[in-house]
Amino acid sequence: MLIIVANSTNAFAKGVFNSLDAALENPSAVRVLNITYKYIDTLPDVFDLFPNLEVANLNDNKLKSLPPSLFRCKKLRRLCLTKNKLTAVPEDISKLTHLTDLSLSFNKLETLPEAIGDLPRLKKLFIKGNYFYTLPPTLGNLAELEVLNVASCNLQSLPASISNLVKVQQLDLSDNMLEALPEDIGNMRELKFLYLQRNRLKEIPASIGNCKKLQELDVNRCGALWLPHTLADIQKLDLVYIDSRTACFYPNPRNRFRQRIIVVDVGSTRYRPSMTMQ
Repeated sequence: MLIIVANSTNAFAKGVFNSLDAALENPSAVRVLNITYKYIDTLPDVFDLFPNLEVANLNDNKLKSLPPSLFRCKKLRRLCLTKNKLTAVPEDISKLTHLTDLSLSFNKLETLPEAIGDLPRLKKLFIKGNYFYTLPPTLGNLAELEVLNVASCNLQSLPASISNLVKVQQLDLSDNMLEALPEDIGNMRELKFLYLQRNRLKEIPASIGNCKKLQELDVNRCGALWLPHTLADIQKLDLVYIDSRTACFYPNPRNRFRQRIIVVDVGSTRYRPSMTMQ
């Protein structure tokens, strides 16, 4: 019993609340609000009562819209909305200027607002499992972005501005309908993990060779895909996943003990360790 009370007190001291009712009893103490697996479709418009709210975890509900007061939480750093039923993100998202993490995966979104590019501190953006055909050009304004996951979205094209995301380290565009990448994708000099499997790509631009920090590249099940020889000169490139139809580059003899080109069997699903971390 003493241990349970101690844990509860510790959680309260850290400002962690797991219900809206409890949070409303001491709103100024709320820093982390977890309202998950409640399967609710609406939230009361009371979020501006929490002046110190930093993390709002609203995953695994049935939310169709978001209360306006949520966008008046000036200290909000992390907003988690994965697995809801959202069909739109308000332009007011731009008011959350301290936001570093935004999760909108597995909703019913067909577009993102232009205002998504007005989040100056955003480092991680997860929008996997929606219905985007393309992305707004303003996405390229996210100067601090490090992780972008747009997998499984029926994506048919990318804005040229995506190459402006020069701090992105992990880019997941897998399981879409992309036929081409921006020619200057090599501008993304911090890129370490690039996942392109299950697309309709015909080639990877030669500028990818400028991504000298690239460690892992997955182009499995992209059809008859041509990989440029510039990949051979990336010394940090450890793993390249291809299939039997891929026209692969010839490994640079200087990197032959580091670079591993793995041909994935047709029936393989989880064939690389990093798949379990996404």
